[in-house]
Amino acid sequence: MKFVHSAILSLLSLMCLTAATAKAADKLVVDYGGVSGFQGATWVAKDLKIFDKHGLDVDVIMITGGARSTAALLSGSTQFGTGSATAPLLAAARGSDIKIIAASYNKFPYAFIAKADIRSPKELRGKKISILNYGGSNDLALQLALKEWGIKQQEVTVIIGGDAPTRLAALLAGLIDATILSPPQLTKAVQAGYRVLADMGDMSANFTQSSLYAKASYLRENRDRAKRFLRAYVEAVHVIKTDRERTSKIFAKRMRIEEPDVLKTTYDYFAPRFSFPPRVDLSGVRDTLRFYAEQGNSELKNRNPEEFVDHSLMDELEKEGFFKKLRQ
Repeated sequence: MKFVHSAILSLLSLMCLTAATAKAADKLVVDYGGVSGFQGATWVAKDLKIFDKHGLDVDVIMITGGARSTAALLSGSTQFGTGSATAPLLAAARGSDIKIIAASYNKFPYAFIAKADIRSPKELRGKKISILNYGGSNDLALQLALKEWGIKQQEVTVIIGGDAPTRLAALLAGLIDATILSPPQLTKAVQAGYRVLADMGDMSANFTQSSLYAKASYLRENRDRAKRFLRAYVEAVHVIKTDRERTSKIFAKRMRIEEPDVLKTTYDYFAPRFSFPPRVDLSGVRDTLRFYAEQGNSELKNRNPEEFVDHSLMDELEKEGFFKKLRQ
């Protein structure tokens, strides 16, 4: 009888502890923009329960397009946004309360791929090129590529084609002539005989592709919570760069990759290019500001990258030895 009584008390204690722990976990929402490997930091933090480890109950939701991401953040629907720096830079330049606090991927993660009979960039004139949307990293990559190749934008037809799987399907169906892709869609296009005209990561311009941003007011009012979120984000980036097995399983699930060779190519393409520690490369912000200022966005003219970036939390983690501890 004593044993039964003791077991019941233990069970009740465990239930109370579990309930208290669940209640103590801070509820947050963060977005990601699609199903490409460079968006993997939040997936890894969620799926490996790294957020939980830092006392956070985080919903990870997909919101395609930088404009939608910043709108969700400003409305309070999300507490953190992830994606290219373009949209938060433009929003902040126009007076919005947004700061970029980290960046896990500071390179263009794309290749420009076209039909096999298009042998050089100059042959893109008169052709249909599909991108995700206007104003985002796809758009910027396209415009920078055309500029390097000496092609005017009016010499091609730009089509808003949706996410990478949709654009790959359109390419395979012959509905478009070229698009911008990254693995696994890039790998599948190459396997199908399409031609890579250029790797955007080799372009002269720098770019903050996967940034982490939040409202400055949220960072002030919820600093401990934001710092714990950033710890989880940083730890996830470290896992991506150092743990092929666990990361590959998450990539396979999130990107629905079944072929082992495609999964291997995808991991090998993305993992080495992640930034650790995930600091914002200010040269990428500077190049983006300069480009859009030249395109007529007067709000970005003569602006400094430091105006838009808050590295104070990253600085605190470094001083506390958090990055060094992960490397050990």
